[in-house]
Amino acid sequence: MTSLPARLLIGRIRAQRNKHFYADPAAMRAGLAAHQDPDRSRPPRWLTRRYRVAVDEIDGHDCFTLSPKEKLRSRWHIFHLHGGGFVEAPEPHHWRFAARIVDRLGCTYSLPMYPLAPEHDHRTIVPMVADAYRTVMTRTHPTDRLVFGDSAGGTLALTLVHLLQQAQEPLPVALALFSPWIDLATDDPDSWRIDPTDPELGVTGLRQAGRWYAAGRALDDPGISPAFADLNGYPPLTVFIGTRDILLPDARRIKQLGDAAAVPVELHEYPGMFHNWIMKAILEARTATNELLDFIHGIKEDHDDSSHDR
Repeated sequence: MTSLPARLLIGRIRAQRNKHFYADPAAMRAGLAAHQDPDRSRPPRWLTRRYRVAVDEIDGHDCFTLSPKEKLRSRWHIFHLHGGGFVEAPEPHHWRFAARIVDRLGCTYSLPMYPLAPEHDHRTIVPMVADAYRTVMTRTHPTDRLVFGDSAGGTLALTLVHLLQQAQEPLPVALALFSPWIDLATDDPDSWRIDPTDPELGVTGLRQAGRWYAAGRALDDPGISPAFADLNGYPPLTVFIGTRDILLPDARRIKQLGDAAAVPVELHEYPGMFHNWIMKAILEARTATNELLDFIHGIKEDHDDSSHDR
């Protein structure tokens, strides 16, 4: 059953008309300036007071790296590709979620502020993401690297792994995807069915964002939509999705792709949950965060056992 705080939050999201931005292409274009406000691409003051925050400039864009002010408690380094349909800078919940994970793991956590559509598209977004990964993550041993991606960041995370694989570079040991968007056509019948009850996203506006990112390339091109990619050789994944999210078919698609490629995929479907609910301050988010950390600890145990066997 959906918790009372979650139900209240859904009501507040509806009252704030968050979905309006994704209602149609005209509404999205009209709201771009506010959603791409440069202030949203900088860590809030509360975060810079509580954590060490380093910044690297990558291809003219910042990549922020958080770590505890005290000594690191783990070797994990997380590279998080934020969502927002390729058209939005991070939301406050992205920074709060990063802080939550740093607090729980005592780890290092990087967030690249990649260029945004429609001014930019995959031809500049993806190279910046790859350059940022190579710049900040090479400071960490390959067995301690994790990649997170939420919403559009799910496409970027899977695309990044493909690029690393093609270049024969070390892959992260695992991926965690939250409300991932990996089929940029967003034309699954279930997405249309869920649309009226999704308080956050709308199919029509999201499809426009996908076309901006693709810049003329076919939306079923695996280099644009990982829903059509082969995950053979990819690291294990954990995926979190809610049934009130139009991207539910995308999350299920990742499970299908993983099964086809013999890649372990944990799929966590939460009844009644909405887009990126794992980053909110609700009971379901706490439960999901615990499941996420269990997955991460399990990955570390598997690698420790493999090292011991060798």
